[in-house]
Amino acid sequence: MTESDPSLHPARPEQRGRLHIASRAIERIATRAAEQVDGVLRSGSGLDRLVGRSYPRVSSTVAGDIVRVTVDVAVLWPHGAGEVARRVRAEVTHEVGQLTGLSVAGVNVTVARFERRPSHAERRVQ
Repeated sequence: MTESDPSLHPARPEQRGRLHIASRAIERIATRAAEQVDGVLRSGSGLDRLVGRSYPRVSSTVAGDIVRVTVDVAVLWPHGAGEVARRVRAEVTHEVGQLTGLSVAGVNVTVARFERRPSHAERRVQ
């Protein structure tokens, strides 16, 4: 009889290591989820995004396998702030939980501003 080599057998799941999901990854997921909600306006140029002046703005706090997310959005007029915030909260909660496996303890949504999309006539340079 030969003893089997332990390196050939996979470790039990609880002994395989730990997965760390960076806050930045969670924030990317939450940003994309918020942008998918009807009435949320993605605003700001590339430079605005680099210096944190664009919307949606997202931050997150991770403690173990629990995450809290804060989302600031610009809402397209005349969508209702309460309804858009409710849908953003639901979408971010679902997507972050689904894609990371973390437990989402809360999603705080702030409607930071309302904006109108310029009509074609307003965009014209004369």
